[in-house]
Amino acid sequence: ESSGRPIDPETLEGKILAVDISIWLNQAIKGARDRHGNAIQNAHLLVLFHRLCKLLFFRIRPIFVFDGDAPLLKRQTLASRRQRKAEAADESKKTTERIFKT
Repeated sequence: ESSGRPIDPETLEGKILAVDISIWLNQAIKGARDRHGNAIQNAHLLVLFHRLCKLLFFRIRPIFVFDGDAPLLKRQTLASRRQRKAEAADESKKTTERIFKT
């Protein structure tokens, strides 16, 4: 569930905006694809550059944050993902054993 909400960039003109750079880089690496679905080389740099240009176009001054520990909500989400992954791996192992026993 998203905790963010869309905002008109013009409302931030002349302001300083903190940007969690890890989110931008993760989005770039996972999402930047060419027409054929292949990963784009140096996608992280391209996405970072384009987003930075957009902020500067709207006269928004970005500050990139390289934070330490994840906030509570993110830690809970990560823990939930690890649990689901472990359960799926366990289920996969059981299914594999059933298939090969018969």
